[in-house]
Amino acid sequence: MSKEDLDYSLYFDASKNAWVAAVSFGFDGAGRRVRRKVSAVLPRKWQDRPVDEQRTQAVKLLTPKVRKLREEAEKGIKTKANYRVSDAVDDFLAHGLKGRSLGTITHARSMAENQIKPKIGNYRLKDLRAEHVDLWLDELAETLATKTIIQIHNLLTRAIRMAEKRELVGRNVSALCETPHGQQGRPSTSLTLDQAVMLLRACEGEKFGAYVITALLTGIRPEEARKLLWTAVDLKGKPPSISVLRADRVGGDTKTKKSRRALALPALVVEELKRHRTRQNAQRLAAGEAWQEHGLVFTRDDGTMLDPMRVLRGLRVITKKAGIGNRWKVRELRHSFVSILSDGDVSVERIADLVGHSTPNTTQTVYRHQIRPVIVHGAETMDAVFGTDKPTG
Repeated sequence: MSKEDLDYSLYFDASKNAWVAAVSFGFDGAGRRVRRKVSAVLPRKWQDRPVDEQRTQAVKLLTPKVRKLREEAEKGIKTKANYRVSDAVDDFLAHGLKGRSLGTITHARSMAENQIKPKIGNYRLKDLRAEHVDLWLDELAETLATKTIIQIHNLLTRAIRMAEKRELVGRNVSALCETPHGQQGRPSTSLTLDQAVMLLRACEGEKFGAYVITALLTGIRPEEARKLLWTAVDLKGKPPSISVLRADRVGGDTKTKKSRRALALPALVVEELKRHRTRQNAQRLAAGEAWQEHGLVFTRDDGTMLDPMRVLRGLRVITKKAGIGNRWKVRELRHSFVSILSDGDVSVERIADLVGHSTPNTTQTVYRHQIRPVIVHGAETMDAVFGTDKPTG
């Protein structure tokens, strides 16, 4: 086969010790020629043969690769030879999470850097197979909780879906794979009354004491606490109250319309917030020009909004001091609020109003471990009086 018979350019690249086929795909929008290349290293036994024989062997190896390139081109697929899974994930993190909250973006980056890129990211995207994804997911299932595996798998699927829409890959093999069951995650729990008392005592003198006391005794969501403004706090009202109007979510609004609510403050919260405001004023003066005023109740040292991990670390310092361990989660302060109310015979309907749920059904579903069982005293009394036999006429 002569050079003229080929529908691609063929040459030897000494720097790579490989034969290269350069395929022309016309011109781009700027008038530049679009060329894509594939290469092949000849087996050692061919490398000492005459050039014409080497070239003939190179044609045999490269022609199927060129054919595949052209098939991809006909389908509109424009994957670069070295475009890898990690590149697709990076592109998704850069362009696929616009408008999402900082917490969502941070969580996605953490999953990508720790679970996707190190373990499956080096595959060229066009070479990734469903069996590769299955093996990776099975490996994750040996150590991670099911919920976490679902989130990680979903991130990979969405990243490849974006690449698919951009015609960088022919199909999304991640979407073909089932997410396996992982390890049993730790269910959310709540503080007992005794533990809550110990926690409140341990808050004294702690940097995050005011946050913990407010969250535990009002039941506001973590994202609501992080966005709480002093203008929404009325410590002199009758009764003193806070208005929950914002949250650290996309758009800055609360989770639902029912989540926008006014809550009366227990005396402990009122006194702690007064002390907290005094400390914050002193902190503002000490920070000087470094202070960024946002009107937030709970802030970092420079007045900016707290991030979830900083709050978690602060909480665990206090729980450890209280002698109740350091594995508690911030949202479990809210679970504890519900549990304490339920143990105090507050109705589920009233609890739903306090925590900002649209319906009591949501409260019963989300906090099923914290809500006390249905009160049975009335039925037990009637059974005692009338017995289990039907009355006769």
